[in-house]
Amino acid sequence: MQQASIPVVLAGTNAVILAPTAGGKTEAAFLPALELLHRERKPGVRLLYVSPLIALLNNQEARVERLAGLLGMHAFKWHGGVNASARQAFRDEPAEVLLTTPESLEAMFIHGQPVRTLFAHLRLTIIDEVHSFSDNDRGAQLISLIERLAQVSSEDIQRIGLSATVANPAEIGRWMRGSSRRPGQVVRAGGGAPKRQAVVIGPGQPEVMTDLRRRTQAGKTLAFTESRADAEMLADQLHRTAKLDFIGTYHSAISRDARQHAEDAMSGNSYPRACLTCTSAMELGVDIGDLDDVLQWGAPGSVSSLLQRWGRSGRRAGWPQHTTLYPQSDRELLTVAAQLSLAQDGWVESVRPRRRAYHILLQQMLSEVLSARGHTPVTLWKALSPSPAFSQIPEAEYRRLLAHLLTNDILAQAGGQLALGDRGEAVFGRRHLSDLIATFESPSSYTLVNRADRFEVGQIELNFVEELRTELEAGQRPVLLLGARAWQVQALQDRSAVVLVQPDTSGRPPKWAGGLPRQMERALAWRHRELLLGHPHPDGLDAAARQLLEEMQSQHTWLAGSLLPVQWRGNTLTLHTYAGTRINTTLQAALKPFGAVQSDAYVVTLRGNEPTSLMGALDLLYGNWSASEDQQAILQRLRVPRLSKYQAHLPADLARQVTLDALADWSGMLEVVKTLPPRSTVLPLQ
Repeated sequence: MQQASIPVVLAGTNAVILAPTAGGKTEAAFLPALELLHRERKPGVRLLYVSPLIALLNNQEARVERLAGLLGMHAFKWHGGVNASARQAFRDEPAEVLLTTPESLEAMFIHGQPVRTLFAHLRLTIIDEVHSFSDNDRGAQLISLIERLAQVSSEDIQRIGLSATVANPAEIGRWMRGSSRRPGQVVRAGGGAPKRQAVVIGPGQPEVMTDLRRRTQAGKTLAFTESRADAEMLADQLHRTAKLDFIGTYHSAISRDARQHAEDAMSGNSYPRACLTCTSAMELGVDIGDLDDVLQWGAPGSVSSLLQRWGRSGRRAGWPQHTTLYPQSDRELLTVAAQLSLAQDGWVESVRPRRRAYHILLQQMLSEVLSARGHTPVTLWKALSPSPAFSQIPEAEYRRLLAHLLTNDILAQAGGQLALGDRGEAVFGRRHLSDLIATFESPSSYTLVNRADRFEVGQIELNFVEELRTELEAGQRPVLLLGARAWQVQALQDRSAVVLVQPDTSGRPPKWAGGLPRQMERALAWRHRELLLGHPHPDGLDAAARQLLEEMQSQHTWLAGSLLPVQWRGNTLTLHTYAGTRINTTLQAALKPFGAVQSDAYVVTLRGNEPTSLMGALDLLYGNWSASEDQQAILQRLRVPRLSKYQAHLPADLARQVTLDALADWSGMLEVVKTLPPRSTVLPLQ
């Protein structure tokens, strides 16, 4: 890895460096970067390292300090937990290398740190786990901050991104490059893809927990789950039945001290047999040393997530990366098989960097007005427009947003200069700066909580919460299937991001037959269909899993053919698209005028309002989709969640566009509609 990356970094090239977890990416970036700084000494921070997690900062601190020390330089870690005296010492005598997070970097701007002095000669920035930034709000914030630093620095800041799992590194490189004039390159680890082994234990077998417990006896293991509740459940089971030296949990709700203790227990030599039950909080590159196995309870959220977790193992020379997966239902087995199949084909989800992040533009406008006094409308746009996150926002829309903020007293203008207005001061002023620093206040999921005992039973992604809200407002009590148990939704508590549920006794069918829905890309949803139609099974299925998958195939022969099946039974029309969440969500919006519509990654189901409703829906599906006004009218039907706290302060159409960009796919929907069977073949079934 170092042999490939060192010449590229030394040449001053922007680079995305790809290598497996623990594949030497840190040294591959830092060694040549520090050499560049050693050749040309200048005052202030010369190298900025940005991490998605404070835990990862803490994990890298000693390593980076050691590497910098070899050349007589120093590294300093800056985040909210660093005490005031250490910060003051850094301001008085800045280290050459600064390690931080996007939020802490934003705070340096807003809290009046001497940014212009500290970063006057910033030469390089290294973004760790760059894939975890590039398609979300934190990434839009981070790349905007880097562009603001580029206007402060006398250097053309060289950008280096590190990642283990990404499908489109060149696109990430273009996003990361921003206003830099340096050429860009993707650097890959030699030796091809790592050797991987997987075992899938079919669901419903009485010895599943016995198998999991047996595998934890082999040495050090991580057991990933999709919810904190399952992580705690597995830890409790292991505490009661497994004879291990250490059993711990690792998720967002545990304390910083508990996290550190868990990391130390797994990375040290004191506990030869140790298991940590964890959520995606352990997915990124916190170094916990050699692992004997990575266990997965339930289906991972994506192929990327599977590969990140899988790559935690296999660090010893000659050892393959190994994972054992325990799907909990037939549907989860199909998803695990689809994920494994695509992973073994070399496919992983692409990331889609934000290009018109209106809400982050608003946040950065407020941040820049607070941190750099004297801005006019012209200078503010000049300061912010170079960010790739705003590359598809024309100046006219910036002007309209600015006028909206001025009209609503978020910003004020006096003598041509911009400042916070009275309302802006009340919402984002000095007493509320923490609200402005973090971009991700709105949760990505809601927690399902049993109303009776307040026990957490799972999580549901934010965009599906809106469907529950619609039914609750209509006086309905939707039923959700989680594991093998049905739960009836009682209420939503938005301030705490909680869905209150109780055990269901109604016997009504669940809202989503396959369990709780999840965001899914089109290729992954389509591989579900291909497997049901006889696509070769992935390697690693045990006999029970293989038999169950074959039974599912025998039940879905009607899916065969090049056109997508459309079923019409009574007052219900079902489109078996297997097109993924974003396309089916868009199709759901199109069919909304004709009745009650629901969708997941695989099907869209319409229950007609009246006998003629389904005919109207078919007229739409087989009609002319070319008119742009039709697109706008259809997308207006989407009841979309608020994905960011800043959307509340945007003009209504821009606020809506933020969510549509994230959750809808118009062009993909048009492609799917073209694959419907001839209308003459869509007839009511008796």
